[in-house]
Amino acid sequence: MADIPSLPDGAQVVLRDLRAIARDAWFAAYTGFVAEVRREVRQDMRSFDPIHRWRGCAGRVVLRNPYADIGITTDQGLALVWICERIDRDYRIRCEWTDVSAAAQRWLAGIAPAFDAVAARLGCTSDLPDRTREPRWLEAA
Repeated sequence: MADIPSLPDGAQVVLRDLRAIARDAWFAAYTGFVAEVRREVRQDMRSFDPIHRWRGCAGRVVLRNPYADIGITTDQGLALVWICERIDRDYRIRCEWTDVSAAAQRWLAGIAPAFDAVAARLGCTSDLPDRTREPRWLEAA
């Protein structure tokens, strides 16, 4: 996971390969996939609400509940779907007053099988690519 940019620390990550989709159809396929993620997650995990936020430069948060964010990061034709503890301002303020983080970690551990089931229905896999063997085109010669 360290080789893929902008994945949140401690995230549970699955991926769907979108590289086979033609360039002119890629955006439509991606937006359809985002809608599919929102629909499927909310079917099994009803506490999540749709949201439009960014986490860093490339992590798009598409669903949020009181403890966690579900987001999508794209990298070289791969759509990586992740779930992890929230880090936004409102959540951090809540953590100052109570130990929300410990409860969030317990909740995330308990919901992991449901996330895996949703990922399987979405056609995602947890086999992340090994980027260590790919050429680094931007490294100095």
